Amino acid sequence: MNQERKQAYLNLLHQLLTCPKGKEIKIINSNLELVDAELLQVMAQSADYLTAKGQQNAANFLRRIRSKLLKGLAISETLTSPKVSSEEYHKFLIEILLATNNSKGDREVVYPFLEANLDKLDHNFINILQTWASSELSAEEPETAKEIANTIWEFSTLISDFPLGNQANNREIAIAGYQTMLKVFTNQSNPEIWAAIQNNLGNAYSDRIRGNRANNLEKAIDAYQITLEVYTKSDFPEDWASTQNNLGIAYCERIRGDRADNLEKAIEAFQRALEVRTKSDFPIDWAMTHYNLGNAYCERIRGNRADNLEEAIQLYQRALKVRTKRDFPEDWASTHNNLGIAYSDRIRGDRADNLEKAIAQYQLALEVYTKRDFPEEWARTLYNLGNAYNNRIVGETTENLENAIACYENASEIFTREDFPEDWENLQRHIAKLLIQLRN
Repeated sequence: MNQERKQAYLNLLHQLLTCPKGKEIKIINSNLELVDAELLQVMAQSADYLTAKGQQNAANFLRRIRSKLLKGLAISETLTSPKVSSEEYHKFLIEILLATNNSKGDREVVYPFLEANLDKLDHNFINILQTWASSELSAEEPETAKEIANTIWEFSTLISDFPLGNQANNREIAIAGYQTMLKVFTNQSNPEIWAAIQNNLGNAYSDRIRGNRANNLEKAIDAYQITLEVYTKSDFPEDWASTQNNLGIAYCERIRGDRADNLEKAIEAFQRALEVRTKSDFPIDWAMTHYNLGNAYCERIRGNRADNLEEAIQLYQRALKVRTKRDFPEDWASTHNNLGIAYSDRIRGDRADNLEKAIAQYQLALEVYTKRDFPEEWARTLYNLGNAYNNRIVGETTENLENAIACYENASEIFTREDFPEDWENLQRHIAKLLIQLRN
């Protein structure tokens, strides 16, 4: 498509995103000359861009309209991608690997090149990468093969974190790259590199969008566990601790197995990580692992519930010694939000006092979690704050209920029926219940 046509598409998308609710069809009908496969391609790319910028509502809005247009135009999803020849894919692969190698994995160099070639980051590229790598790695001398594999490793790590394009495709490309490397770096020939690849593969499976979530987490856990065969505490203490932390997160999220067992394994993994991750030597990692451990204790099933919550509160408070608002605003806000949850659920201490502390924590989190910058986190924290006001003991009941309703209504601006149906339903139920209480 030429630049003028592309700008026309973008202007149409801007109209759709800013129009009053219900006017979308009228705008589409007024611009039927722009409704074609290329528009759908631009819509998909724009939705991915908005997601990367944290504007999930707008992204979901575009995807819904795009889905309706796909059905209405009877256009196959595969036809909305530009036709790219095998030669173009191959040329792009060589160029991106050269850019990665020559820049030593510099994101400032690689990411703009990826952004200019979003249309090529798909399953065809994965096939080209695997076929080319298999051929090249087997034909080259061992040292040259290792250099190529190292470049693929760097590229795989970069694409895994690349915020634009189709995130599911990006993860699949990363996984394919890591798996390709394992043909060169084995546990016998290069155990340290092999372990690093396995750890990255575990991260990729943890974040994977495609496939069965339960299966992906099992693969992640397997990857972390075999990584620890090489990354021992005595030989690679930092890497050992990092992998233990990753393993703990995977067990926290694990779907299979007994939930109580999984949380115990997570706690054990985080505690092992803290044997190396001390505040003096690794303050940032120390704080992160305390935060993760706090989350695990908040959810813990075994042990005394009151004790678990006290432990979680202490862990969050320790994390905040490093996670300051100035240095780590997002982490600071997340920790305050979770600390608010812990105080809301707290069993020990005065119930009224605990709820006041919870409210204070949520309000602190909202200093960073704004609607513009972090819409979903903003809504989630308002939801939590609404619950705290709903249960509040101190103050006038009417005022507390009105504050709770205001929080729920604000959260509903993000948690819409279309984008977050379960959250929306819960919010509406809370609002209706509180309105009845106010009338009575």
